[in-house]
Amino acid sequence: MRVTSIIPGIEFNMQQTEQAVATAVQQLSTGQRVNQPSDDPAAAGAMVRSLAASSNIDQYTSNVSSVLAQMQTADSSIGNMVSALNSAIAAGTAGGNGTYSAAEVQSCITQVQNALANIISAANASYQGVYLFGGSANTAAPFAAASAAYVSGNGSASSPLSAATALTAGSVTTINDAATGQTFSFTAAAGDTIGTLEAAISSAVSAGTLSAGTTALINASGQLEIATNNSSNGIVVRTNDAALGAMNALAGTQVPDAYVYLGNNTINQVQVGESLSVAINLPGGQLLTQGANVIGSLGNLIHALQSGTAQQIGDAVNAVTGSLNYVNRQRTSLDNTIANLNSQESYLSKEKITLASQQTTLIGIDPAQAAENLSQAELAHDTVLAAAAKALPVTLLDYLH
Repeated sequence: MRVTSIIPGIEFNMQQTEQAVATAVQQLSTGQRVNQPSDDPAAAGAMVRSLAASSNIDQYTSNVSSVLAQMQTADSSIGNMVSALNSAIAAGTAGGNGTYSAAEVQSCITQVQNALANIISAANASYQGVYLFGGSANTAAPFAAASAAYVSGNGSASSPLSAATALTAGSVTTINDAATGQTFSFTAAAGDTIGTLEAAISSAVSAGTLSAGTTALINASGQLEIATNNSSNGIVVRTNDAALGAMNALAGTQVPDAYVYLGNNTINQVQVGESLSVAINLPGGQLLTQGANVIGSLGNLIHALQSGTAQQIGDAVNAVTGSLNYVNRQRTSLDNTIANLNSQESYLSKEKITLASQQTTLIGIDPAQAAENLSQAELAHDTVLAAAAKALPVTLLDYLH
């Protein structure tokens, strides 16, 4: 007689029902149907992709929040510029009507000068240490007052510089010219001297990069002196050459109401969506020295009020009005981007909610369903245990009997 043991089958059933109870307990405690990939490989894979999408949305949302605050600060600064331009137009119109006294005209001149100073202050605005209108050169103020002459920090009667003095290889010397609106940049190569730099500056004048009359010479104190005879605009000179030392404006040579742009025209981009990037800055050169040349038009209005005819003053006021219209157009572009960012922020918020719902559907479980699953698993396990309690005491003798 052949006897077949039922014990392995009972043990297997006990293991299965015990595992079912453990799974049901875990589902109830975590609120998740899938707690490890093996629970549902397809759902687990979809969950990984959904979580990656959520992470991207979190990053895009952070980007939007960061640049929105920065761009709103820039918009406020441009609003201040618009107010200053309107003030300058009112002052120029009043000063050119032919009925004002000399003192009243001078008051109008002061008002326009204050408007220009306020615009430069607004253009040098920063947000959390980042200058808003410098392009990618946003670690230093983008606008600086111009002077007619700069001298090097090194050089004296006892140890003067000369045309033969060697420059430091790799050093950079720049000249920003308010009249041309351009920047001359010289990077010293091995073997270059101050004489090499002087020749390069002369070539830049011939090319129109620097104003006619811009010169570089060793002065009586043994310093390199870079100067311009453009009395209405001026220059800003900078260098990191150890042989020269810092270039400083020569006392008494500051050009009234003249400023130069030291930033660049780089448009910075930030990704705020899967395939969406936005321009987050407006370079100051594009805003104030190009196009209608805001700084230049205000300078011309000041000069016209100081010594011009009624016709010249009227023309200068019209030019400032053109500058105002130009700035407003630039601002409109910025405002459109801000509006788009607000819309994108709303869209990302909705997408985040959609993904969260998707994730719940993929791996979540209804608490009532989890409780029912646990009840059924425990019932099945109890049934197996009861059957085992009856079957396991049976011996071979019971079968032979």
